[in-house]
Amino acid sequence: MKYRSEIDGLRAVAVVPVILFHAGLSALPGGFVGVDVFFVISGYLITTILIEDRRKGSYSLAKFYERRARRILPALFLVMTACIPFALLWMPPYELQIFARSMAFASFFVSNFHFLENVQGYFTAANEYQPLLHTWSLGVEEQFYLIFPLLLGLALKGGTRVAFWAIAGLAVLSMGVAEWGWRYHPAANFYFTPSRFWELMAGALCALWLIDREVEGSDIPAALGLVMIGAAAVLFGAGTPFPSVYTLLPVGGTVLVILFAGPGTVAGRLLSLGPIVGIGLVSYSAYLWHQPLFAFARIRSFGPPSDALMIALAALSFVLAALTWRFVERPFRQLPAAILPGRARLLWASGGVTVLYFAIGMAGFMGSGFPARLDLRGDSPLRAALASLDERPEYQTCSELAQTVRPEDVFCTAFAPVGAEEAIAVIGDSYAISLLPAFETVAAERPVTVLAGTHPGCPPILGVYTSRSRKDELSCHGYTERLAEALTEEGVAAVFLVGRWTLYTGPVYAGANPRYFLAEELNGNHGDLEQSRAVFEAAVDRTVAFYREAGVEVFLVTEVPEQKVTPKLLLAKLILTGHGADAEVDTLIANTFVNVPDNDAIQQYVLDVFTARQAEGVHVVELPLPFMVEGRYIWYLDGRPLYHDSGHISLEGARGLRGYIRDTVEAGLGPAR
Repeated sequence: MKYRSEIDGLRAVAVVPVILFHAGLSALPGGFVGVDVFFVISGYLITTILIEDRRKGSYSLAKFYERRARRILPALFLVMTACIPFALLWMPPYELQIFARSMAFASFFVSNFHFLENVQGYFTAANEYQPLLHTWSLGVEEQFYLIFPLLLGLALKGGTRVAFWAIAGLAVLSMGVAEWGWRYHPAANFYFTPSRFWELMAGALCALWLIDREVEGSDIPAALGLVMIGAAAVLFGAGTPFPSVYTLLPVGGTVLVILFAGPGTVAGRLLSLGPIVGIGLVSYSAYLWHQPLFAFARIRSFGPPSDALMIALAALSFVLAALTWRFVERPFRQLPAAILPGRARLLWASGGVTVLYFAIGMAGFMGSGFPARLDLRGDSPLRAALASLDERPEYQTCSELAQTVRPEDVFCTAFAPVGAEEAIAVIGDSYAISLLPAFETVAAERPVTVLAGTHPGCPPILGVYTSRSRKDELSCHGYTERLAEALTEEGVAAVFLVGRWTLYTGPVYAGANPRYFLAEELNGNHGDLEQSRAVFEAAVDRTVAFYREAGVEVFLVTEVPEQKVTPKLLLAKLILTGHGADAEVDTLIANTFVNVPDNDAIQQYVLDVFTARQAEGVHVVELPLPFMVEGRYIWYLDGRPLYHDSGHISLEGARGLRGYIRDTVEAGLGPAR
């Protein structure tokens, strides 16, 4: 295959945006499209090699997979090995368990299915703590190459023209899967292999088109291709449906560069500059190193790492990449290879090491992340604080509040004190589950029966669909409707509407979009924040009107303050890093409390919506108020954590709200009947 330096330069164009995106730099919110550029390049190069080998009569599957093993495995196993000691030292048990499973899956190139099952979406905050998150793309590629050589061989029996149109047809089908997937399973679609095949096939089509042609240098389409890639990196973001027809922008741009960026074009000369080609040559190793560096920096930090640190780590990823390329990649890839020169020996060694890493990963997963590591630090106030987060409330007739709700059983009874003659209901998403223990005192003292109706990820407002999977959208919408009818038939005196409202209306910290968007029809919102807010306001009006017409008092409950750390993980990290008896622990923890203006800025919209609807029979409950201490919202008090994660309060946190909730109920409903 004739060497094209501009293709190595294009690799640099792919890897730099990905690294800057994972570093958290806001200038490239769509930097993740670099992976799509890689897919197209890979499809082009591999298809070209396969066709040329067939024409030379030197093609064999064993040769193909030997080449893939030499290209992919040595650097991958090196990076996974480097991750293990830092994971054992710094990762709390749950995080280590997820990491271990991802390593087991990555060793067999199926980690995209691990992340598909275990992470709610590519753009969630939890992914920032996953050192092997980026291996999902390696999984997609290798799964593609399990079947593509066979498909290509069959298609080539009819000649390159037949092969071209056959691959084009399969690419269209794959894009159709992506279009269907982002509408009905948006979180899973990002990692789903059939939704990605068309991107590699786009590169394969380039190879089939160019196999008997010279690259036609043309400045305008080549430059347009680079502009398209850059535009996607700048304009796309977490709210962009992906992969989808939107992905045609970076994929189409890459195709134009491959087809038209000949040596004589401006784009070709630019991409062939020495430093850019150098970055492209080490791009694979840089891609492998950057995410573990960023993830472990976030895991080790007791607050968000600075931009300066993340930029320094990005630079370090290229230093490590250069060393890995020189001392690991080249010795394995160059033929005759300096290490494991024989094909059989290489493939046997690859299989053995793959099984070894799978076993190590599964040991960590089955061992629940080795929680005994925390015990090695001995007793400390932090260990007691961490242990308190395992406490669970006991309810008189609800065996488990976060139950799988049956159609005929849409709510449960959380508190049923003797002598209660009235009932109130607490309904909402998972925030309602965590808030419920705060109603224990009012239930006992008033007394009043407290009913609960919860559905995680589902706002307690009528007539809305959320941009989740089709199944989740339908169940959420239907559940809320049935719950409202059941509660009014039950004759409740008041209903408390509790939700993580910023999940549906935004904004969240760092100006990101909300995770779910609202619509009044199924699959009716594809990332439009203004539409989501308009639907939210109309739904609040609709819900308030429904309950008020039934004579029910409505309490619109704002969110507890959103923290910027995950308390449970932070406490475990403090223990693992030897801070169990450190006098500076309180200062370290206090420095993570969120400033009042930061939280209020992201909650002001919902507060304004609720306040505007406050009237007779409609009350606004501001939950941040009890958490405010000296200009900050706290999550830790007197050695007890008030939160599990950044938004769900702990049992201790809920109990701390009992007096506030009691006073709120008394003020809203008046004396007990």
